[in-house]
Amino acid sequence: MIKTYNKISAALLAAVMIVIPSCSKKDPAPVSSSAAPSVASSDAKAPAETSAEQSTGETTLPAPVFAYEGQLEVIASSKATWYVEGDADMKYAITDLDMNGRYEITAAKKNLSFNVYEVTADNSGIAKVSTPFEAGSPGPYMEEEYKLRMNSNGEYLYVAREYEDTMNEGEVTIYYYVVSLLNGQLRANQVATEIRTTDESGNVNIRYGDDEFEITADEFKKKTDTGLPAVEHILKVSWGDGRTVAGLNDAKALESICFKLTK
Repeated sequence: MIKTYNKISAALLAAVMIVIPSCSKKDPAPVSSSAAPSVASSDAKAPAETSAEQSTGETTLPAPVFAYEGQLEVIASSKATWYVEGDADMKYAITDLDMNGRYEITAAKKNLSFNVYEVTADNSGIAKVSTPFEAGSPGPYMEEEYKLRMNSNGEYLYVAREYEDTMNEGEVTIYYYVVSLLNGQLRANQVATEIRTTDESGNVNIRYGDDEFEITADEFKKKTDTGLPAVEHILKVSWGDGRTVAGLNDAKALESICFKLTK
């Protein structure tokens, strides 16, 4: 896994740093019958390799493609592959993180499992996506909103967080990654760490670090926000739990766990 320094660095940072509580999750936006209605219809048939271009001012980048026709049927017919029977705590969501016109379905359970499958290029089935997150990791998908960014290579990026309880009581370490999906492989570059410590009075202190040293709050913000490419899209993720998804057996039903772009 990417956290090569994990508990060693977290312990070193814990010995030296401090600040405030943070982070609230937003409710997922309602999903319509089109997975990305704010950009294009799900009936679009343009293949990803011939997508239109959009200008960002500094460079010209490929626009996202929405060619999802028939793909929810593919995911529904492959349910035996991605659905874990009888596990109500599993979470499921359909996304298109690389905006290549092919859905991914994620099946994740905090601290236990994390699997991603992508619809194949010929729409004949789903293929497992390679991820750097080991068994026992919550992975980077357990949020309800992502700010998608695009680098000069046309690769979509987003910042993801992974929570881990440390050995010290009342202390939580949050690892921040810049994540992208490219050619069937999920990549994650750890960029910063946040250590939250709660004292006996309920006060929360926060210390920031990178992979080796303590950093300031401004440096942390640059690594996880202002120093990254501008936001291209806001992606709302609609997670369904195992009990809900148990009854989602056809394409129409699966629309309830499809992503939606709001920008």
